[in-house]
Amino acid sequence: MSGPAKIYRCFLFDMDGVVVDSMEQHARTWIEVLAGYGVSLEREDIFRREGMSGLSSIRDIFREKGLDAPPDRELLALQERKLALFEECDISVFPGISEILSYLWEKALPMALVTGSLRRSVDHVLPPEIRRFFTAIVTVDDITNGKPHPEPYLKAVHALGAGPQDALAIENAPLGILSARAAGIDCYAVETTLDASHLSAAHAVFTDHGELFLGLRAAAGDRL
Repeated sequence: MSGPAKIYRCFLFDMDGVVVDSMEQHARTWIEVLAGYGVSLEREDIFRREGMSGLSSIRDIFREKGLDAPPDRELLALQERKLALFEECDISVFPGISEILSYLWEKALPMALVTGSLRRSVDHVLPPEIRRFFTAIVTVDDITNGKPHPEPYLKAVHALGAGPQDALAIENAPLGILSARAAGIDCYAVETTLDASHLSAAHAVFTDHGELFLGLRAAAGDRL
C-alpha cells in the first residue's frame, strides 16, 4: 500500500529479511543447534525475535520455554556453533534490492545498514556491490543495546549527519519496527518473513520489494 506523503532525506535498511534473503537459514541453523539442548522451535520463534542479538535471543527462547539458560560461556559456544553452520549457507540478496539501492544512490540520498547481526555475519552475507551503497553500517558489535532499543537506529541516523525526523527505516520484523519508532524514526515494513498482522506498528506495510520500491520512490519525492 502507499505510504504517507512525507519526503525523507536518508534511508536506514535492516539487513536480514530486507536486503539479504537469509532468515530461513538463520531459523534453520538456530533450530538445529538448540535441538541439542532439548529446545523445540518453529521458524516463527526465530522470526519474531529478529533484531535481537544472538545471545539475547537464546536467553529469551530458554525463558519462554520455561528452561534455565546455560551459563554465558556455554551460550557463547552455542552461538559460535550456530554461526559456523550459518556461514556454510549460500545467501543471496533479494531480487529488486539492488534496483532500490541504486535508485536512492543516484538521487544522492544517504543510506545506512542497521542490523542485529555480528559484523562477521555482515562480511559473510553482504556482497561488495551492495555494501558500497551504505555510508554507515551499524552492527550489534557497535552498540550496547540492541533492537528494540532505539540505540541502533539513533547511531545510524547520527552517522549520516541527519536527525530522526529526516529518516525512514525499512524493516521486516516487529522488534526492528519498535526500535526505529522508539528512535523517533518513521518505518516501512515488507512482508518477507511475517505477515502484516505482525507489522502493524509500521507506518506502511508492503507485500514485496516491488511494492516497497514504489513506496520508497514516493518517500524520496517522486510523483508516481
